[in-house]
Amino acid sequence: MESGLSTITFFDDFALLNRTQFNRRFFTPRLIEESQFFDPTYSLTYSSIQWCPEVDKYRLWYNVNHQVCKSEIGGGGQDEHFMLALAESPDAIHWERRNFRNRADGTNLVYTGEEGSIHGAMVIRDPHDRDPQRRYKCATSVDSMSRDNQNVAPGIIATSLDGIHWNDQKMQFQWGRSMSDAYNCLFYNPVLGAYQVLFRAVLTDRRICTSYSTDLIHWTPPRVILTPDGLDPACCEFYGMSAGYYDGIFYGFLWIHDTDMVDRVPWKFKGNVYSELVYSYDGLNWLRTHEKAIGLRDIGQYGATQNYLCNIISDRKGENWLISGFFPLLEHGSTTYGERRTSLESGSNRLVAHYTSTIRPGRYCGLQGVGDAFLRTKQILLAGDELTINAQCPHGEMKVQLVDLWQKPIAGFTFDDAILFSGDETAWTPTWKERSIAELRGKRIGIEIRLYTGCIYGITGRFHPFHGALPQKSYGDPADIGQEILGPSIDYSRVSPQ
Repeated sequence: MESGLSTITFFDDFALLNRTQFNRRFFTPRLIEESQFFDPTYSLTYSSIQWCPEVDKYRLWYNVNHQVCKSEIGGGGQDEHFMLALAESPDAIHWERRNFRNRADGTNLVYTGEEGSIHGAMVIRDPHDRDPQRRYKCATSVDSMSRDNQNVAPGIIATSLDGIHWNDQKMQFQWGRSMSDAYNCLFYNPVLGAYQVLFRAVLTDRRICTSYSTDLIHWTPPRVILTPDGLDPACCEFYGMSAGYYDGIFYGFLWIHDTDMVDRVPWKFKGNVYSELVYSYDGLNWLRTHEKAIGLRDIGQYGATQNYLCNIISDRKGENWLISGFFPLLEHGSTTYGERRTSLESGSNRLVAHYTSTIRPGRYCGLQGVGDAFLRTKQILLAGDELTINAQCPHGEMKVQLVDLWQKPIAGFTFDDAILFSGDETAWTPTWKERSIAELRGKRIGIEIRLYTGCIYGITGRFHPFHGALPQKSYGDPADIGQEILGPSIDYSRVSPQ
């Protein structure tokens, strides 16, 4: 969701000058048990949810595997092939597959590529494109069964008016040249002003790469943006990644493949996969939390050994974020090895379950108070009247004070003037007895918060970072906008609050 807003999150302390008696705490989405969904015919994998107002429903596009991989140790056998299927729901919880009555097989398949197989398809509903014929976009790798070498299978963008009938534009919207055999995550990046895809640059090279384009035709060369580091499990690989943008922050789910180190194959199949929470300010440079985005479930349940969190959207009312994900019953690679496959072939369509998970907006990470907690932000320049705080203190209290460059409280915006907040809101507007935040539009300020018994998750508004001598466009775009704000003579008095 593009809003033109910026957010100070608390994944790190970069935007803070001081914090005392606050502890950083991570939170995980709640998996909705009732949202469990299986395709009645095929095994499902990579999924994406979108709210579709033209049909007044949530839609779930998911990949189905119509030829399970049966390669044996040492090579040989048949490779897997995928198609894109569709389910719908009024609430993103109770899903029913979309059956097409005019099809002889009665299936809900909506896109299969030029030769009947695609890989890692992900769908978005795009509000940025003015062409209604391209309202829906699908990033996928065309898994051509007639090619001798999958490495030449292109990555493309297919488009659609309705999310059902797809046009691959004769593969002119081509972001990759090699098979990307995992989730190919597409999103619009407002910092770059471009569409961006997260993918594997080469078949089974399990690192996270990206490419971007302003016109869907001319794409940058692939670049590696995330690769395992020394804090990761030994010999792990990055299976794939998904991402979404909200109010100045890119939130991502990095899929860590914790491999079997004695797996005797050219590339590793055995192991577990789990999603780690990552974040970025520009969509290119990503920061790790090394925290699981959602915990592995109890042994015996779907998701006990693997979870793959896919795309994230705001619900239709803007009250919660919804996350699509698929949760296998077994470890990765269980159907690949002949000695383990025989007992699994019956009921193979129930080896993986889709679930919807939910979390309040912006609440993956927060600062929780310990006693009388205090923080002070670095300076920002207010570019609008909007300034809200994502906070939860239903049994506590919070006050906000605004200060000048030298941390001197601004008259009328002191803690003594502040109206106390006690409650639970994702976008609470600070208020004072006699003055309004609108009076400080165009001014340079710092924010101080006192909190007792609660947690703050973020500060959002229409502002520019002003941490040093000159203001910058945003946390993701460090462009100098000093002359635009201060004039050619750099007149700081213009932004000093009175």
